[in-house]
Amino acid sequence: MRIGFHLTPFWSPTDRAPTAIIDEAIEVVRAAASMGFAWVSIGHHWLSHPTVWPHPIAMLSRLAPEAGEMRLKTSMLLLPLLNPVDVAEGVVTLDHITHGRLDVGVAIGYRERELEAAGLGRKDRVPKLEESLSVMKRLWRGEEVTCEGAYTKLTRARLGLPPFQRPHPPLEMGAQSVGATRRAARLVDAVFFGPQVAWADVGRLVSVYREARAMEAPGAPGTAFASRSLIVGASKEAARAAARGYLERTFAMYRSWEMQEPSMVQLQLGFDASLDDWTINGTPRECLETIARARERGLDGIGFTIYSLPREVKARVEYLRMIADEIVRPAAAFGR
Repeated sequence: MRIGFHLTPFWSPTDRAPTAIIDEAIEVVRAAASMGFAWVSIGHHWLSHPTVWPHPIAMLSRLAPEAGEMRLKTSMLLLPLLNPVDVAEGVVTLDHITHGRLDVGVAIGYRERELEAAGLGRKDRVPKLEESLSVMKRLWRGEEVTCEGAYTKLTRARLGLPPFQRPHPPLEMGAQSVGATRRAARLVDAVFFGPQVAWADVGRLVSVYREARAMEAPGAPGTAFASRSLIVGASKEAARAAARGYLERTFAMYRSWEMQEPSMVQLQLGFDASLDDWTINGTPRECLETIARARERGLDGIGFTIYSLPREVKARVEYLRMIADEIVRPAAAFGR
């Protein structure tokens, strides 16, 4: 079982100077490089006030020298918002900066404000994502690309710089619905289920993914990951109490962004459901038991979004070290 961690919680609290927020994240990643995490990931949102979402490509470029052997992920790059040529060029550059330790996660996005800023509507998300991926893959393969697409027009276009990883860095796709899961099976080699998807739905969607992969790419089962909220404490009650404030802010943010869509599975956006239904919570031992069950559900890896972080950077590093020693390293043996 491979386990990485997401930097989003480390941007909080946002009452610090932006430079301090970024400098502290760099210090955290430098320390985490020797702890046994498989990757560190960066999310992507535009116009996110009052929350903080540094640009993923820029931030990962800065983190590359600090990350040791950890892989670096975009999780998730909202591809429909972006120009695919610019993404292809940026990914290639970052692939070389990381010496081939880059994974590229993409998703369609859901916020109206972001889509409006890109001149798109919801109906554009899937066709633009598919068109962009097709163009990017061709460019990464070194082809001379002529394209008269709905969103992209190119004439005899070629990249000057090939990727470090051939034919391109590993591609992942975010999913919170059956349709998105099948799309991931068709277009990329890994699916990454969102953090608000309940465990029962994760298990069901893993089965959908495996079945779709068997049809799309026989002999290549693909990889299934899930982002999970991690809430660690001396007991389940203590863990949940310490995380309540962060949970309330997270729920409020996602509700205001209208994350839930009719096609998605029911997302966990409030306290109505038990935290056991969708998070990893409790003592380190209880967290390990939940991860073992996740392995049984067919997951190959988990990305932690770590709740209840201390405020000071040194305490954050020690908290991360405890998680690595008591959860990540033991979990690495699952499935062997």
